[in-house]
Amino acid sequence: MYTIGDYVEILDNNIIGKITSISKQNIIILYKDKYIKVNKSKVKETDKQNKENKNNFTVKVKISSPPIDEIMIRHQTVDEALENLEKFIDNAICNNVKIVKIIHGKNGGILRREVHKYLDNSPYVKEHRLGGYYEGSYGVTIAFLK
Repeated sequence: MYTIGDYVEILDNNIIGKITSISKQNIIILYKDKYIKVNKSKVKETDKQNKENKNNFTVKVKISSPPIDEIMIRHQTVDEALENLEKFIDNAICNNVKIVKIIHGKNGGILRREVHKYLDNSPYVKEHRLGGYYEGSYGVTIAFLK
């Protein structure tokens, strides 16, 4: 009755798929990159022409958010901040972001100094500078990535 490669329609939901495996009571069909196990009594044969003419189509929509170009590392330990900064810069490079804003805060300058050391030694950073008056002043570093 059924052979591998035939097209069948699942009666309950009008899904049409190609048979990939047959057992005594069940068949396995391929539908949109998914394998579905169905009882033989729940399907009916159809031909490829009917499948192609049926109004079955898939719309794939890629939803992506804009790449993030700023990171806040205030109130983190130096180790935490540098680890997060490294991940952030890797992500920015992957998303082709060229200018990033690193918010390290003004208090004490310890994070700022360590961030600047890290950026000086990073092969991904062309240059960096403190933020301007409207960018956050000396509580922010602006880095230009390669």
